[in-house]
Amino acid sequence: MSRRIIYKIRQADGPPVPDAQWDEVMKLQHWYNSEFLWSSGRIAFKRYALFPNTEEFSDLGQSIWEIIAAREDKLRRDGCSDTETIEQLERDRLVFVKWGGYFDGCHASGFTRTADNEWNAFLVCDFLLKASVVAPEATFYVHDEGNFIKTGSVKLRAGAVIVPAHQFRIPSFVEELTKDRHVFSVVDPDKYARHPALRNIIPDFNRLEPDERKTVLKNWNWLGYGDGYDTEGDDRKGFDLNKKVRDFRLEA
Repeated sequence: MSRRIIYKIRQADGPPVPDAQWDEVMKLQHWYNSEFLWSSGRIAFKRYALFPNTEEFSDLGQSIWEIIAAREDKLRRDGCSDTETIEQLERDRLVFVKWGGYFDGCHASGFTRTADNEWNAFLVCDFLLKASVVAPEATFYVHDEGNFIKTGSVKLRAGAVIVPAHQFRIPSFVEELTKDRHVFSVVDPDKYARHPALRNIIPDFNRLEPDERKTVLKNWNWLGYGDGYDTEGDDRKGFDLNKKVRDFRLEA
């Protein structure tokens, strides 16, 4: 699968985000997804994942999604909140709900496929940093399968970055990054202005000769683990997310 940035608000880290704050986080998410270009995936922070009950609602001559949409629209017009709407859809057996999003043990969770588009990685983390200010009592756990987050994982809380030093074999490396306030890579957005969209299908791949397959896969680099930075994990010029961080803390 494509390289991801994973984000969670874990149940073990505290209570859920209040509805009013979560609404603001969702507005912010919608703005990021609408305002910027995404080559692999968009931001998808969710408090729940829905699965339609196709077994009980498959022979009604109407799409299950149309039935769900009509019921959801009525509930919202009746003044139900987002949570109340989903709870009622669940009681109506129209949907099965996985509360907490994609990952277990969470109040909310999600991930964004970024592949080798480091500008998209920047945007995801920029959104999450702002979201942590909108919901200052929540702890946002963020893990990068690539290299934008130099430490791999961080926690965000009220605009601050908390680096869990205990999970690294070389604590001095993490301590230095935290001390230097340089946990995130500098990214030049111009390098990604014409970045191709992620493909998960190569036409006629099975008909290619072995050497051709190797060439396609090497050039494709869809996993996005390659180092596309100019020097030492940073671009020579660009946006520096570290400058937006209110504080850097080392978690023992």
